[in-house]
Amino acid sequence: MNERRTSFLAVLIVGVLAAGCAESDPVESDRPTAGGASTPTTATTSSPAAADEPASPASEPTVEAVDYRVTYEWGVPSDQVTVPHSAVTLDPSGPSLPYLVAVYVGDHPDEDPPYQRIAFYFREAFPEYNLQYVREVVQEGSGEPIELEGNAFLRVGFVNAQAHDNDGASTVETAPNETIGFFNLKSYGSAGDFEGHLTFGLGLQVAPDSDQVLLIRAGELKRPDGTGDFYYVVHVDVQTGLFG
Repeated sequence: MNERRTSFLAVLIVGVLAAGCAESDPVESDRPTAGGASTPTTATTSSPAAADEPASPASEPTVEAVDYRVTYEWGVPSDQVTVPHSAVTLDPSGPSLPYLVAVYVGDHPDEDPPYQRIAFYFREAFPEYNLQYVREVVQEGSGEPIELEGNAFLRVGFVNAQAHDNDGASTVETAPNETIGFFNLKSYGSAGDFEGHLTFGLGLQVAPDSDQVLLIRAGELKRPDGTGDFYYVVHVDVQTGLFG
């Protein structure tokens, strides 16, 4: 009788231990399966901001913008086009200039005219900015051309702006892959972030062996971030150009 009770207790203890081990393992149902949904891979990346700083958006906000205006109507900026903004005085504990927190791209084939957009989200204020078609976009300082996919190139420069904090760390928390892959807006790349000059290059695709030039538009808007503050957004639009 005692022997049976001992055997029963041994089996019970083994069962409890096995159950405890099973509960400490990851739950298999939380992992994506071949037939189930999994977390989608996107072209943006995001990292948490410091607790005392406003966060950048994980996906482009859809809240209605305010103070929208077109700053350069559809045209061909063969000479540099500049949109001025006055320098602002900022909190000395933070970045000394308006700073970039996010970059987004979007295709708008149903608009009239259709276009593809890259949008630069800044904190604190609008920087001055300029646009120009160039033979190649070169790295500020070294003068070396940056690699861009496409056969036409647009330089986008921001003045009194930066993409780093006071410790030199990047403030950009959300950005697409440099290869965008739209029909005309193919790629973008950084060409410098130094002494208040922040520069990007856009790689565009036009008809090969032709004199096709795509029209460009620029604009800006303030977009509420949900905390009482704003994102200061500068967008550059590339009008869709078809070719055979």
